[in-house]
Amino acid sequence: MRAVLVRRGELVRDPPPSNVRIGKGALIDDDVRLGSEGGGAPVRPIDIGRDARIRGGSAIDAGARIGDRLETGRNVSIGEDTVIGADCHIRNNTVIEGDCVVGDHVRIAANCFIARFTTIGDGVTIAPGACLANDPHPGSDAHGCLRGPTIERGAQIGMNATILPFVTVGERSVVGAGSVVTRDVAAELVVAGNPARVLKSISEVVCPLDLEEGDYLRAATHPDSMRPAPPPSQNWK
Repeated sequence: MRAVLVRRGELVRDPPPSNVRIGKGALIDDDVRLGSEGGGAPVRPIDIGRDARIRGGSAIDAGARIGDRLETGRNVSIGEDTVIGADCHIRNNTVIEGDCVVGDHVRIAANCFIARFTTIGDGVTIAPGACLANDPHPGSDAHGCLRGPTIERGAQIGMNATILPFVTVGERSVVGAGSVVTRDVAAELVVAGNPARVLKSISEVVCPLDLEEGDYLRAATHPDSMRPAPPPSQNWK
């Protein structure tokens, strides 16, 4: 698929619209690239859902499927054949490589790196500078031992944390800032350190400002708390 520039939801360069499907109400800024650079790749459609908001400098590669109401910052990269759910936010300069799966209501902050073959469940929050790696040793074969982490529903990954290949972070678990996670984390635990170690259950976590009551980490990922975001304003630039 050749590169395509989109301005305010209107295709202004090939390929034909049949290969790039843009949902109603989507706002796509100047200097957004849709399709793989260099040409010669098999033509696979790109799907962008309703009310998406994609800012300048971003790139979405061939075969990507984007759910409704995605909101990106600037210079976001979404790789080939990656699937992203509804109501997600991806902030400035974040890279999501190809063949990843991202659920609904996911928040990925600025300057994150999500390696190929990573799976991220619904309601996950990833803080700035986090790295989710997929290469267990130098020179790994893309079709052999490359595999990214699995971040299960409602988990929270702290700032500048590194999650190593093959690791699963369980539902609603919390990874502390700067941690290096080298092994699986069971559900509803708080881990931190290098290598990360279990500190406590999320039921023991309290808000330091007393602004949240009770078991608020578990409540925050309850289905009733994940509601669709409103459509973006027309004056968002």
